[in-house]
Amino acid sequence: MELDIAGRSAIVTGASKGIGRAVVRFLLAEGVSVIAAARQREALDQLVAALPERASVHTVQADVADRGSSARLRDQALERFGRIDIVVNNAGGGGSALGEFDEDEWHRLYTLNVTSAVRLTMACVPSMRAQQWGRVVNVASTMARHCDPRFGPYGAAKAALLHVSRNLAQAYSRDGILVNCVLPGLTRTGGVLDGYASAAVAMGSSEDEVERRMMARQPIAIGRTGEPEEVAAAVVFLCSERTSWVTGAEVAVDGGTLTDI
Repeated sequence: MELDIAGRSAIVTGASKGIGRAVVRFLLAEGVSVIAAARQREALDQLVAALPERASVHTVQADVADRGSSARLRDQALERFGRIDIVVNNAGGGGSALGEFDEDEWHRLYTLNVTSAVRLTMACVPSMRAQQWGRVVNVASTMARHCDPRFGPYGAAKAALLHVSRNLAQAYSRDGILVNCVLPGLTRTGGVLDGYASAAVAMGSSEDEVERRMMARQPIAIGRTGEPEEVAAAVVFLCSERTSWVTGAEVAVDGGTLTDI
């Protein structure tokens, strides 16, 4: 199946590692030019070093929590590629458990996971509307639908991202701008693996045992955790011409973790 997005351009946040890095690779393979944004310059340089020499990618060191980052990413895309067709809001992060309430952390996580995605999307809407074509994919989490006090502020923020994705779809789909949300389950990203390592030290056990306990608490029907590339494949599909009648959708890429109807 051809995705028919060659020649288009994209902005991907959280692009240097994990799911975001895989999204960048897959978009480039489809002939899309990419603005790859992340906070750490070293990680961005490592991304570029691993790509084909003539890959049409431009990296931007940016913290999406910074209000000025959205206009800067938009302007870089327009300057480099002359258009903006695709936005993948992948940047995000978690925090402490619900019982460790910290109001400043709640505000920080909302800005990182929700406001940053809305801000960048709204910055790109005029360009997408002018060409009557756009794809926005917001990367949320199964925690948007599954309550777990260990991830209280993170889950609340991702639930808000799911809600705002539907609002954006309602607002702009008639302009050709389709907005969808991907809900990854437990995926073996660098952040997750680092969490395993920290938990293993605290528990005096192995990282494999930490993962086993995580899966026992929230079972996965397939029986294993996911890989970043498996999530990225769904993200890139939603960026394509093949999803021309899909908007306001939530797509769980979770190995069968969510069981509610």
